[in-house]
Amino acid sequence: MRRSLVPAVVPAVVAACLLGLTACSDDEPDEPTASRTPLPTDAPDLWNPCDGLDASAVSQAFGTTFDTRTGTPEAPLCSFTPQAEGDPALDVNYQLYPGTLDDLMESFGVLTEGATTKVTTPKVPQADDVRMIVDVTDDDTLAVTAFVQNGDLVQVVNALDPTPFKRDRVVRGVRSVITALATHAANSDLAGG
Repeated sequence: MRRSLVPAVVPAVVAACLLGLTACSDDEPDEPTASRTPLPTDAPDLWNPCDGLDASAVSQAFGTTFDTRTGTPEAPLCSFTPQAEGDPALDVNYQLYPGTLDDLMESFGVLTEGATTKVTTPKVPQADDVRMIVDVTDDDTLAVTAFVQNGDLVQVVNALDPTPFKRDRVVRGVRSVITALATHAANSDLAGG
């Protein structure tokens, strides 16, 4: 992504986070550039962001009931699918990243806010840094992506909620998830604790 972050780009950021920043991926960037910090592809075994999340607390935070998928130790997965049609869906993944979140955001292009896009830096206890991108897509879906960094560990939360969405509840839900993720990661080997 080389242009400004505008409403049409946030779904692409969500897709990139879902597909490109997962710890399970062995893909390398097609054309690495000197200006980008390389993404390590090796990750320790048995790390799963879901290990730091209580499924019932996540359901309560989003006001819905989820089916939770955690994958296997060899292929970790952290996905929350709503049981009721039209409720929000949630995906959490991670990547070891030696740069800052500013570096990571820069790799997506220049971050600017649009009419429906808001980029914030919420304070989260035990996190080194956080970015949250809130957007409403062209098809009137709420898309919230949050990056929470502890050392070299960057965990990524993606939430999608179709219209009629509950923006405040979804944003609060994502904040509760990144708070739990940061707490769980603070003393992990991945975060250097």
